[in-house]
Parts: sequence; structure tokens; C-alpha cells
Amino acid sequence: MKIVNRWMVALICLAVFVPFIPGSVPAAAAVLETDIGNFETGTDNWQWGSNVTGLSHVTSSLNGPTTPYAGNRMGELSTAAIPGTTWRAIYKNFSPALNVSATHYFHGAFNTYGIDATHTQFEVRITFYSNSQTLVSTQSIAGNQWNELSVDLSGWSYRNNITKIEVAYRSVTYSTNWTGKHQLDNIGFSAYPPSYPGAVSQVSAGSSQITAQGTYTTASSAQLDLIELQPYEKYDITATYTAQATQTFSPSGGVASFALSTPRYASSRDKVYSKFVVVDHATKKLIASPAYVSQLTASVNTYDFPTARTMKGLQVQNVDDAQKLGIGHAALNVSFNELFQTDPTNAIPFVMDGATYYLRQDYVNRLDHDIKTLSDDDVIVTLILIMYNRPGSINALLVHPDYSGNGTVAAINATNADGVRYWKAGVEFLASRYTRSDELYGRAVNYIVGNEVNSQYYWYDMGNKALQDFVEQYARAYRIAETAVKKYYSNGRTYISLDHFWNGSAGTDALKTYKGKALMDEFNKRITAEGNIPWNIAYHPYPEDLFDPTIWNDTTVTNDANSVRINFKNLQVLTNYIGASNYLYNGNKRRIILSEQGFHSLSNSLADQKTQAAAYAYSYYKAKFLGGIDSFILHRHVDHGEEGGLNLGLWTRDAAKSVPYAPQDPKYIYDVFQKIDTSESVAVTEFAKPIIGITNWSSVIPGYDSSQLADRTPPVVGSLSSVSSIAPTVGVSGFETSTDGWAISEYSQSAAEVTSFANGPGTPYAGSKALEVNINNSLTGDGEGGARAEKGITKVFSSPISAASVPKFQFAIDSYGACPNATQYNVTVRIYSGINIIEGKAQMTPNTWNKFSMDVSGWAYKGSIDKIKIWFSTNSTSLWDARYQVDQIGFGA
Repeated sequence: MKIVNRWMVALICLAVFVPFIPGSVPAAAAVLETDIGNFETGTDNWQWGSNVTGLSHVTSSLNGPTTPYAGNRMGELSTAAIPGTTWRAIYKNFSPALNVSATHYFHGAFNTYGIDATHTQFEVRITFYSNSQTLVSTQSIAGNQWNELSVDLSGWSYRNNITKIEVAYRSVTYSTNWTGKHQLDNIGFSAYPPSYPGAVSQVSAGSSQITAQGTYTTASSAQLDLIELQPYEKYDITATYTAQATQTFSPSGGVASFALSTPRYASSRDKVYSKFVVVDHATKKLIASPAYVSQLTASVNTYDFPTARTMKGLQVQNVDDAQKLGIGHAALNVSFNELFQTDPTNAIPFVMDGATYYLRQDYVNRLDHDIKTLSDDDVIVTLILIMYNRPGSINALLVHPDYSGNGTVAAINATNADGVRYWKAGVEFLASRYTRSDELYGRAVNYIVGNEVNSQYYWYDMGNKALQDFVEQYARAYRIAETAVKKYYSNGRTYISLDHFWNGSAGTDALKTYKGKALMDEFNKRITAEGNIPWNIAYHPYPEDLFDPTIWNDTTVTNDANSVRINFKNLQVLTNYIGASNYLYNGNKRRIILSEQGFHSLSNSLADQKTQAAAYAYSYYKAKFLGGIDSFILHRHVDHGEEGGLNLGLWTRDAAKSVPYAPQDPKYIYDVFQKIDTSESVAVTEFAKPIIGITNWSSVIPGYDSSQLADRTPPVVGSLSSVSSIAPTVGVSGFETSTDGWAISEYSQSAAEVTSFANGPGTPYAGSKALEVNINNSLTGDGEGGARAEKGITKVFSSPISAASVPKFQFAIDSYGACPNATQYNVTVRIYSGINIIEGKAQMTPNTWNKFSMDVSGWAYKGSIDKIKIWFSTNSTSLWDARYQVDQIGFGA
């Protein structure tokens, strides 16, 4: 999905403060429930105090580290020429007064100019006022670096009525006049401290119990409580909770190890999605960061993750063409705004936590159709879970309450009970349906949560949010999805979606768009702090200019972690970056799929189409030989008329059709895409070298090895011939008593055995019945190519059959005639043995029985045939309501 503009009592001298103590456990980055200074859009009503001559919000400073602590701007105060040991202050008044009883930890980032090597001691004084009552915290800071400071106000009686906060800076030793500058950023209050005296090492869920294990640094025995919170709830020290478990633990060597267990189910509600906190029973304070279940050991399905025959993939529009292209991966959108309905009519009921949800039958049928067709062809299917803002009472619950209305895609609402339960139900439904071991509805094993979330204002709209706040809420929705998938399939994979911006962003407002690297770092910290899970990355390494496919010429991509962007030219930056120890999960790198990227073909002239194809070849080879990339999924299948003028497809579009993505003609890239992972790869990409300006691929593709390109064997070309008669004797389907296991596929609507039919000759080829396939299908519209789209039937053999002694595949086929604008009626046969295929094509005559035979005697896999597919189509793109019939299918001598 793309857009063009991708883009404190009397004075207390020293209050209780909470610095980071060696041996304590850091919390996830503070999410400020009360944000009083991010300085992104101004100075946030902070005022000059004593000895200050200016206050501004700036993007950089002359002193280190030069850049804001968070976002794109920070507050900076200038001071008068006064002794360095004199306090210089700014302040902020609050009317109405602040009440931070439930969010009593003050957090902020502070920095100052350093002076010189002999004067390195500096202080920040933070004063909290409740009218005439004050609480003061004075803390040491270092110069030329961000210092994260916190103050615990839980013991101050006036924290419910803060009327003013003052921040002051000084040097401890420099008495000479000094006009230094000082910075501050990310100022506010949180329910959580910056560090804890303990840690939850793991929360695990079995079939009946959830157990939180960890350690607590304490000199004496401690009674600990396990408290359950909903994912959207914050721990409130002033609230009353019913403990899930309470137990006293004694330390050994100053450390107490604990394990607290609770039943997994509360009546019918599964607590596997809950957030758990461990608190000291006496003080009610958290002893560790909130944690979620990170080990789920009772998944419904546990089969191995499927192996792809090729890394080549496509965001599929037309499932028939995708099979011809030989893809190993497919990405499909699941629009949650289309998923639910309020009543049971024409719905699929799904029960979760004792409540019944209704899924739209027609929408799910379309998902079934595409997913099963693709996965039955050994394609690994990835589902992109997105939400558009559309009318409807359930949709109103799923759209994030702070959705601004600007983004094409809305953020998922994980802020309250209703949003969470529908999000859970939707993902659970998908995982339960599409990770079944029997593949009844097809199989989807990858799940991407949202789209390009670092550019959230455009592609995961949550309104104005500081990075830490956005990540906390996105990570919440992500973790729910990960848990839902793992509940049904132990090896299912979930992914965070990022665009090509790395140390840059699509916009300058840090409340709307974020640097990809900063977001991923923050996401990794939060997930790790709250219970590490195997999150993965779905990256979109587009060219720096979407309208210029010559990615090898891009200048904003560099071979280091400070690169503005990451795309195919410097993709190694990403794979190297996630090799850092703090990014590993169980010693392994996070998985990467390239789930969306494409290349523009400008005017769609032959020259422009060749440049597009060259960009694809260059990028495919880069991903192929880099290592650490599971799939390269191209966007788009067909040029789209509402994609800002971009032509990213393998097909041109037919502008005369009713939809802006109707396929017209294959482009030059089509053949390159189809053959790039076969033995023809070298030949089919030779044209690209002069376009790129190279004589050999190894000059731009590290590790290039032509002998490693043939990952996939394309179908063997068989000869499908018209014959005068057929006499199959093995695996015969005559349809006299049933459909004999033949099922619809591709764009067929239904199939049934019939005794007669409307088109000539009107009677079965043999016996009293034939199989009639209804292709009057609303799915086969202009976007699918109309009558040109393949309508198929498929039979899967529970045990492979052998055609060694009967090598001629035979069948009879008939169809309606008079398809508008058609001059050809086509039939294609595919016979499968695992991933090996022999394929034959022929033309047929409508309104009469056509007999066909295909000799497979020379095919090496004829002794173990496990599937057969028959396709029917015409050469017309007109919309056509019709049917075709087949009879007497089998193998003969």
C-alpha cells in the first residue's frame, strides 16, 4: 500500500528520586500518561524563570549529543552571564492542578553544556509545588549527554494537587560567569518507575495454569502478590486488587526467587492475554515490570513451519496467474472492517471467552478461496491484518479512538475492553481457521500486524503520539495477535511492518511519523521488558524515490546504521543490525520478510518496463544472496489507477474497465519475475546489466553465484492433444454417484453432477451424469480478468496414484459458447507430484464434447501423482455468466 507523499509539607531538601541502580532491572521506556513537555510543536507552556534569557524548541544543539532525546525536537533554555553555580530555572503552571496519585513517578531527560575537563559536576533541581507546599529533588547530571532522571512522589501528600513544576540547572564547581545552554525533553508522569528491585523472568501458560517466575532483591522475607491486569490497564497503587496468588518468599544471598501461579481460565475467559504484575504485599509497590505470557505450551497445532520452494513472492490479486508465475509466498490483506457483523444471518459463529462473534460469511468465503487455492499450491500465505475506518458499530469499536482521519489505515483499538475483545476474536478466528492441520480452508502461517507503523499518520493512524506512547499501544495490539496465533499454532509467525525509512522519517512531526530504527529499538526494548517473544520484521525496502526504479543510484542509503533509508542497495544494514545481542531471541536473529516493495515503470514504454524489470532483478539477487531474508514479496500484481500515478505491476491495467486495477497485458517484468528463480535466471536477466551499468552481477551483488539461482523447477511442458476417443481405466471419475473428490478452485463457484445441461450437446459424455462447473461468479470481475481468468477444478489423492502403466491422462470437456469478444476457448491440465508439475494446454470448441489426452510417460514423477487440476478460460476479458462440464477423467493406456 503506497502513497506518493510517503510520509510537593514544608520544604524538603531532597525528595525520594529513582536513579538507575546497578543490579536493578530497567523498565521499558517510560510511557508518560501525563505528558508535560515533549516540545515537538512548541515550548508546551513552560515559562522563563530566574536567570533565563530564552526558551525555545529546537531540532539540534551545539553540545552533545546534539539531537533530541525523543522525537524531532527538545526544549532548550539560554541563560544570562551569571556564575555557573547560580541556578537558572524554567517553570510550568497548572490550572487545573495536576493529580498524579496513580502516576506518581516523574520522568524526564536532561542535558547541559559541559564546561571543560576541570568542571564536570552539574545538577538539576526539580521542584514540585502544591500552592505553598513544595517537594524538591536535586540530582547530579553529566554534561553533553542525556541524563534520565526520575522522582517518586508516592510519599508526598500533595501529589494530587500540583500547581507548578520548576526545573533548574547549575554547575557545582564553576563560579565564573557562564552563558551555557541546557536542554530537556520527554517530561511527564508515569505509573511505572525507571527500574525495579526484581524481575519477572517468564510468564508461562500451560493448558490449565499460568505461572509467573522471577527474582526479587530483598534482605528479608517478602510477601508477594500476583495481580492480573487487562492489556490496556495501568497498575494503580491507589486501587484495590484481588490477588491471583499470594505467597511469602525468603531470600538467599539477598535474592528471593518466586513462582506464583493462577488458573489459566476464569470461568470461560482465557487469561493468556492478560498482563501480570508482582507487587510487595506490604508496600503495594511493583517489584518488577509488568509482564505478559511469553511461553505458551498448549497450542492446538504443532506441525513444522512449511518450507518454501522459492523466496519469490507476490501481493496476489489474481490467484490463477500467481500459480502460473510460480510464487513461493503470497501476501493477502485481511480488512478487519469487513470481518464482523452484528447478527447471525449469513454469518459464521465463533465462540471466544464464552461469547459468540459473527463473521461475515461472504468475506470469509473470499478469504477461503484465495488462501486455499494458494496454499494448496504449496505457497506460504502471509495475512496483513489491517483496519480501515468504515461505518458500522463493530468497526467503531475496532478503530483506535485517537484516529485522526488522515491515515488510509487506522490503528487497532487496544485501549479498552471492547476493542481488545474484537481484535482478539478476529485474530483467533483467522488463526483457528487457517492454521488447522487438515488445511480444510487453506493455510496461512504468517501474520503482519498493521502496515508501515513508523509512518503511522499515513498507514497506522493513532493520532498525535510520542514515540514511546505509540509503541506501547502498538506493542499491545501486536502481542495480542502473537498470542492468538500461538494459541492455535505453535510455529506461527507474527511481524511488525516498517517502510524504508530508517534514520529518517516520512515527515518532520515526531508525533506523527517516526524513524524506523528508533521505533524498532523502542519496540524491542518494550517487548523484551514485558516478556520476550519471537517478533519478526516485515520490511518494505522501496527505492528512495518511488517514481525512480534505479535503486542502484540512490544516494540517501549508506552502509551504516545512520542511513536515512534502508532499501535493496544497503539491505545488509538491517540484517547486520538485528544481529546485536539485545535483538536476539533464544540466540537467533529475528526473521525478516520483505513483504511489500515494487518498482515503477514510468510511461510503461518498453524501455521503461525494462528499467522496472532490471530493478527487480537487481533487488531479487541482492535479497537472494544476502542471507537472512525469508521472502521477497513484490507489490503489485497489476498497475493500479489510484496509486498516485505509480505503475508497480507485473501487468498494465485496462483503463476502460470498471475497476482501476483490471489486468490488460503482461509487462516486460512478467517473464523476468516468472523465471528468475529457475535455470533460466541468468539468461532472463542478461538485459539488465547495461541498464544498471555492469558487466557482471558479482560487481553489485555480494556473494552472487549463478549456480544457486535455480530454486524452483517450472512445470514440464506436456502435450495436451485432441483425440477422437478416450478410454480411461485408472483413477476414473465418471460422476455417476458423486463428484468423486473433485472440488472447485480458482474462480469457479460450484460444481455438481448433472444429468443434462443448457449448452449443447446437453447430455453427459458417457453414462447418465457429468460434472458441471458453475463459473457465474462475482469473484470473477474486471479485476480478475473476466472470462480470461482460469476457472478450475482440483482433485487431491489421499494416497498418490501411479500412471506408470497407464501414462495417458484423458478426459472430456464441454462448455457454454458465445462468450462476448472471445475467439478462443482454452483448457489447461496440471498434474502434480509434490512440487513437481507437468502442464498441458490446448484450445477447445464450446457446445460439444472435446476429448483430450496427455502422455506423461516421459515425466519422471508419473509413478506418484497426488493432485490434478483442470482449468478453463477464454481469451476475452468480458464478464461472462457460464458453465462448463467434464466427464470420464482418468488415466489410460
